[in-house]
Amino acid sequence: VMKFCQMTTYPYLKPAVGNLSYGLGYPFSILVLTFVTWYLGLVGLPVQLALLLFAAAGVYAIASKKYDRTEIQQNLKWDLVFFGAFALMLISRFLTPGIIPSGEKFMDAAFLGSIMLSPTVTPLDPWYAGGELSIYYYLGHWMCGVLGILSNGTPTVVFNLMLPTVFALAAVSAYAIGVLLLKRHQWISMLVLILPNAALIWHTIVGGGAVGIWWASTRVIENTINEYPMFSFLWGDPHAHVLGCFNQLFFLCLLAVLLVRWSTLSRTGKYLLCVMLALSLGTMPAMNSWDVMVYASVYLVTAAVLWIKQGHSLHDAVPLALVPVLSLASYAPFLYTMLSGGGTSVQGFFLVTTPSPFNEFLGVYLFFVAVFVVFCFSVLKKYPWLIAVPVIFAIAGYASAGVALFCILLLIGKRSSSPEVLFGILGMVIVFLMEFIYLKDYMGDVNYRMNTVFKFGFCAWFMLGTSILLMIGKYAENRFAEIPKGRAVAIAAIIFVVLATLIGCCGIQLGYPGGTLDGAAWLESHHPADAAGIAYLAGIASPGDIVVEAADGSYAYNGRVSAMTGLPTIVGWVGHESGWRSGVGDAGTRWSDVRMIYEDPSKTISLMDQYGAKYLFVGDVEQELYTVNLPDEGLTEIFTADGVSIYQRNN
Repeated sequence: VMKFCQMTTYPYLKPAVGNLSYGLGYPFSILVLTFVTWYLGLVGLPVQLALLLFAAAGVYAIASKKYDRTEIQQNLKWDLVFFGAFALMLISRFLTPGIIPSGEKFMDAAFLGSIMLSPTVTPLDPWYAGGELSIYYYLGHWMCGVLGILSNGTPTVVFNLMLPTVFALAAVSAYAIGVLLLKRHQWISMLVLILPNAALIWHTIVGGGAVGIWWASTRVIENTINEYPMFSFLWGDPHAHVLGCFNQLFFLCLLAVLLVRWSTLSRTGKYLLCVMLALSLGTMPAMNSWDVMVYASVYLVTAAVLWIKQGHSLHDAVPLALVPVLSLASYAPFLYTMLSGGGTSVQGFFLVTTPSPFNEFLGVYLFFVAVFVVFCFSVLKKYPWLIAVPVIFAIAGYASAGVALFCILLLIGKRSSSPEVLFGILGMVIVFLMEFIYLKDYMGDVNYRMNTVFKFGFCAWFMLGTSILLMIGKYAENRFAEIPKGRAVAIAAIIFVVLATLIGCCGIQLGYPGGTLDGAAWLESHHPADAAGIAYLAGIASPGDIVVEAADGSYAYNGRVSAMTGLPTIVGWVGHESGWRSGVGDAGTRWSDVRMIYEDPSKTISLMDQYGAKYLFVGDVEQELYTVNLPDEGLTEIFTADGVSIYQRNN
């Protein structure tokens, strides 16, 4: 499906991105597919109709002779990048496929299953019966769910295709940046996806167990999360911030095209490029709302730099100004449902009271700082007084912010608007600001910076990583002999094998069996009775049927029925639903009602009817959490095996 969408789309991108069109056809076509299918879901039409649009585009391209066999053969390197990256991450998912309660895999699986069962807008919230997912940025799950539907997949298998898909789309976008800006060693920009932080190296040296090493490398700055792409992909949660990362790199690539090719583009090419930018930017709030807060500002700065560089031309101002307008219009109904959905957990920006300790800061950003200092050493020699900046900030108690500002000033001193310099400045500005302000949400007083450093830091990583890799690439392209094509292919194959081996031997193993792409297969060995009951329920239930199962806190085994089937339950992970709904919902009341359904036979039927529940699941979790006492009438036992019983409400 992805290849079909790419091939029918890429010829139309040539006026805007030229020789990058074949590769960028992958992420752009998937964004278009997501856009079209979401609107089809909004008006109640089958999402499969979207393929007709791509088919029509392909037929017209053939009729217009937009395809060239020689050109396609020359562009096969893009396919190798895409499918190679896909295969690499598929190995990771094959070895660790379980939809398990660690992290937020249950949540992501439940969202995916709900969308695949009933791809309507707004999708049902599987952990809040009768509610919708308007409280969450679910578009990444929609994108993968639609690909699963069009591929005739099952949710627990599609779950393990989500990260390979996103990794491959991200790899192509990263490679396109290298092709655009580097004459040789263009692959180097893809390393942003596997670049570790210094803390991982340190913890590997001192030891502590494989999983512990990985985990510690993302909890470096106290009371925050410092995830980086390699960890996020290997950890295996297809969470919103990971699903949106391919779009970040796609957007950065388009910004790079904007900076280096704008003056040579035709008028059609300029408007097409701005439409591509608008779709990418407009997708961000629906896929991961944190991203757009960063990249909207990044776009405005980049567009302003370009406009000034181009001499304040009105002809340039019009298409550039269209980007924010079109981006807001692209998913306006989505934004409306999110903003009008009731309460919000965000209370605004506040001042940081405990800035990052310097050693912890370097554990995350050391590699970036080191490359920037080397790259800008000529600036430092010219303005040696700049070294006083981090010293002064350190005396004031903000050493980490001082180092970030030091890097910003060094990069500004290069007096260049090249993408590697501009991305470096913008990335470090984000890091600098995170030392002074945070976005207050429901994380509490101790972890008050957690989401700000996590989500904004994840965005900064792509800008900083892309920046330093381009700097290294430009240094290397004039200092190392060109590698013959045959040898380059052999080296690429060896690197692939090495990376695959490292993933197999040093990846994040969470103690569950692999050897499959079915994320629910682990239930057979760990919870066989639940597995049988869930499989039975999935086979007889209709989309939207509500099932009662145990309700408890977050990051636990409860919620497993809705996670594996996509069927809605009265309330799933209570902590998550309470945070999302911020007092507007009644997650706490539902939690108590579920207990009464299991323990008070006089209220079981009335409460099930109140929530419209059709099935009631009783397994080990329910037996552990409740003193199960069900009524003699009103329920029919339709399944029983090894301590698991499923009841259906009598009509």
